Amino acid sequence: MISRRTFLTRGAAASVTALTSPLWTEALGSSAFAAAPATCELALENRSLPGRVNAYVTGHEQGTGSWVLLRADGSIHRPDSPAAPQTPLPVDCAIPLNAAGGAPVVLTLPQMYGSRVYFVRDDTLDFFLNPGPALVEPAFATPTDPNYGRTWSFCEFTFDPQQLYANISYVDLVTALPIGLTLEGDATHTVAPLPDGAVGRIADGLTAQAAVDGQPWDKLVIRGADGGVLRVISPQNLMAPFFDRPDEMPFRDAFTAYIDQVWEKYRSTDLRIDLQGGRGVRTGRVTGDVLTFDGGHAFTKPVSRDVFTCDHGPFANDPGAPDDKKALLARLAAGFNRSLMLTHPDQPNGIPAADCYRGPVTNHWARVVHANSPIGYAFPYDDVRPDGEPDVSGAANDGNPRRFTVSVGA
Repeated sequence: MISRRTFLTRGAAASVTALTSPLWTEALGSSAFAAAPATCELALENRSLPGRVNAYVTGHEQGTGSWVLLRADGSIHRPDSPAAPQTPLPVDCAIPLNAAGGAPVVLTLPQMYGSRVYFVRDDTLDFFLNPGPALVEPAFATPTDPNYGRTWSFCEFTFDPQQLYANISYVDLVTALPIGLTLEGDATHTVAPLPDGAVGRIADGLTAQAAVDGQPWDKLVIRGADGGVLRVISPQNLMAPFFDRPDEMPFRDAFTAYIDQVWEKYRSTDLRIDLQGGRGVRTGRVTGDVLTFDGGHAFTKPVSRDVFTCDHGPFANDPGAPDDKKALLARLAAGFNRSLMLTHPDQPNGIPAADCYRGPVTNHWARVVHANSPIGYAFPYDDVRPDGEPDVSGAANDGNPRRFTVSVGA
């Protein structure tokens, strides 16, 4: 199991650190511990979209940490620090793709981390620079962003001295531009795009859920001027502008009653969480408003924001926390999002996928996304799964990448 959290937020120094976790060893295979090549082919392909499609490739240069963008002629643009914030990117970094079904555009991809491949249909994307320089990338949930009304999407990847890791994530959004991945190296790894029509079905499902429980699931749907669905954003992105105004925040009470029930249950019942990877089971009980496990790892009572974001309150990501606490956090966050905490005191092993998202209070964003896509993260700890279950995280990795194909269109 390889977490997108690990690869896509790593700094340049961290990317050359030896990998020692048993989970890394199992997932990467023997080639992970040999040096990855300095470059590989990047193929950008329009599988089925009519009209004009442009791509953009952004990321941090391995070794320097500097922002870089690939250009259509194969060169690399390294932006200078501007004099003022929100300075338009001075160089055209659009990469025009061939018509639907045509040959891919092939470039040389250098090692780079925290990277994205963007696609935009019948338009271009506006990028900006802040002093540093810091690249200001398109904001999918900000109506004032100049790219907001355009049809665009992205995938994430990191190519470092160990391997190339790529991911299709639905943690933040799904869009009308489905993206697929093929990574060829020591093996061939394929990640299928969203099925045709899935974004419309996701929008319909969330709109229907809003009518059932009164929560603003329908407000996650962003439509274009023609009424068509541009994208559907996740709850935490609707909530984020209100983090400093919690009394006005959407979904602020979505999990409140459920959390209260969970805390009451585990005052008198053991909660047993398997850390997996041979690390054993930890047992927890609630005393007061604190859930405490063997070893003294404690979690205060969460609120709805903490559940949806998986990165606030007791679920805040502390890089300095002990590994056992990080493992407990991930499994608790997954259990709440999937509404498994009341029904399964033993987690995560032995829980069938059919038991997830069954309660009236659940992360309906994740439920509806998974109902319409067989793969992909729908919340940050969606890679938590029982031992022996297949990895459906929507990720591909290889320690000896030769060709990385990113396609747009179902």
